Amino acid sequence: MRTRLWRVLLLCAWSTALGQSERALPDSGSLRVYTMPELVVTGSRNPMPVEYSPVRVELLSVEASPVGRSGTLAELLEEFSGIVQQYRIRSGIQMMGLDPAYTLILLNGQPLTGRVAGAIDLRRLPVGNIERIELVKGPMSSLYGSDALGGVINILTPRPRQGWSGMLRPQYTQRSGAQLDARIGYGGPRLSGLLYGGVHYSEPFTLRVDTLSYPYAGVTELQLQGSAYWTPSATLEAQADVRLFGSRSRGAFAEVFGNLIAVNHGAFEQQEWSSAVSASWTHRRARLQGGLFANQYQERYHWDTAATARLDNFLRRFARLWWQYDLLWRQRYRFTLGAELLYDDVQGERYPGTPHERTLSAFLQWEGTPYDWLSYALSLRTDATRTYGTHWSPKLALLLRPWGGQLLQLRASVGTGFRAPDFRQLYVRFQNLLSGAGYALLGARLLGRTLEPERSLALDLSLLLPLNGWLQLPPESQATLELRAFSNWVRNLIEPYYVERREGVDIYSYRNLARIATRGIELTAAATLAPPDAWWLLRWRAGYQLLDAVDLEVLDAIAEGRAGTQDPTTGRFQPLRREQYGGLWGRSRHMLTLSLSGAVRQTDTWLHVRLLHRSRFGSEALDKNGVVISSPPRTVPDRDDEYVPGYWDIALRLEQRWRWQRIQFALSAGVKNLLNELNPQFLPHLRGRQWLLELESQW
Repeated sequence: MRTRLWRVLLLCAWSTALGQSERALPDSGSLRVYTMPELVVTGSRNPMPVEYSPVRVELLSVEASPVGRSGTLAELLEEFSGIVQQYRIRSGIQMMGLDPAYTLILLNGQPLTGRVAGAIDLRRLPVGNIERIELVKGPMSSLYGSDALGGVINILTPRPRQGWSGMLRPQYTQRSGAQLDARIGYGGPRLSGLLYGGVHYSEPFTLRVDTLSYPYAGVTELQLQGSAYWTPSATLEAQADVRLFGSRSRGAFAEVFGNLIAVNHGAFEQQEWSSAVSASWTHRRARLQGGLFANQYQERYHWDTAATARLDNFLRRFARLWWQYDLLWRQRYRFTLGAELLYDDVQGERYPGTPHERTLSAFLQWEGTPYDWLSYALSLRTDATRTYGTHWSPKLALLLRPWGGQLLQLRASVGTGFRAPDFRQLYVRFQNLLSGAGYALLGARLLGRTLEPERSLALDLSLLLPLNGWLQLPPESQATLELRAFSNWVRNLIEPYYVERREGVDIYSYRNLARIATRGIELTAAATLAPPDAWWLLRWRAGYQLLDAVDLEVLDAIAEGRAGTQDPTTGRFQPLRREQYGGLWGRSRHMLTLSLSGAVRQTDTWLHVRLLHRSRFGSEALDKNGVVISSPPRTVPDRDDEYVPGYWDIALRLEQRWRWQRIQFALSAGVKNLLNELNPQFLPHLRGRQWLLELESQW
């Protein structure tokens, strides 16, 4: 078992054609064919069979998802337990109760930049060119640095297949517009390449809720992405990637910030380019790889205010130089050593001068399988920043696989995370003068205040039960049940807050909340039922998360009797009780996801169903009774009318597949948001019931 595992690891690490599913391995002069297990790269920065990875990694294949490519990237991510869209100026991904700013998003291992209000605009990543998604929950700063305090999402695009291949996919979704995706690729013995292009267009529209109207601007987007691979020998591979994105929105739009709603006219433009070159050289059991990555992201706002037109510009530049050395030792251990040099700057009307940051990082990792039933990964990273000095981030992950992992797998990890304040939190100077808005956002240093770096400690424990043996399923079927518990303690958490009102303008800035905690449990069940003689196939996955996200300073004040509000009628102090405290704003206590795909094998007809439920969550814009503790002043959800109601989001899609000569076709029709949920102020991504139609062809 041990020898076979590390033969697989050696093959995974050194292979130059990672996308193939089968590989021939020499053994004692004969040739045996092993079917490769599913591989992940995010948990250790190296290819690893998912069942042997000490770091817990979740996988989502776009082809196997009920949402498929008819949905958005955010909708795909919501199929993971405990993932929810969070809106604060921009829509981002909240994971384990932590804000979007604490999740690192990678595209083929390279970081995405250009956060606004801490969130990455996920529209920049077309679903039409995504093959699968890898997700690691919990701090990964020990390998990826400060932005990975809460976890890592790695989005992986396809690699070229052997010979020529292509794809064409037109799609239309009501109130989201038309999308056209195209891809062509070639895979040869030495040279391979892949080129993707996507165009999106949507007309402006207006949603009406009660007496209010919420306009959505029309959008035109263009995506281009190309990759080239050169393999001059079995030990050397080079790769070059380039990506371009452009978007323009024009017309009336609604902007929501806290309890402010402004409807205005104007244009919003986004432009992004990125390029990367890398090379990998292997020699026996060692591999050396390195590369250079550069990215530029720009936003332009053309606002038509009542008085005059106004232009606002934002430019973010990022560069990364890196190398990594890996060594397999005694077929049981792997050593990784690497370093990164990062440069980051920002400029525009919102940032006086050109603030910049340089970071020099080094990381190392030791992985081992001393016994067939035990694997571990120990990693450590140091980040030396120009502004905040040097910070260390360690992590230990364990995997227990008694009885060969056939009955249970137990994973445990403990690690720390680090995140320095970003440019926005320190230096932004932004004032919204649009009609109905009237707010300003100022970086902490512009108010003469200091922000401390954030630090976190996280514990994670999961129990995975493979149910094939228990249920005596045939080899073509599989079922698993997993229970996970997690705890995150973050000190000096940076969050926006209301400062004061000056000359009719609300002033917002950033501050450190001394201590918060997010903890919870997740239950995930998944199964693929494919009896060999049955006319049907069924694949489903269900996940539930129970979350408790609290400010520990508020809990201390409640215990000491210091937390409470003044009765507006009598003026008497009303103490806050623990059962009244709803935790941090924007966090739902209960979240449920269910994904189901069923097929009629003879006709290749599929029905896809996705159900998502999010319970109510508090919104600071609905606060009715002011601060509950004064140092620093904090408001909390403690009344039923301070919550946004929970909702159910149901999507259905019917798909018919067929083949003509060498071309595989798939025709899909369906509906999103079947129950017609509408709440544009707090849930702008729910646009009412949306019908969709899609035709895909591949060859």
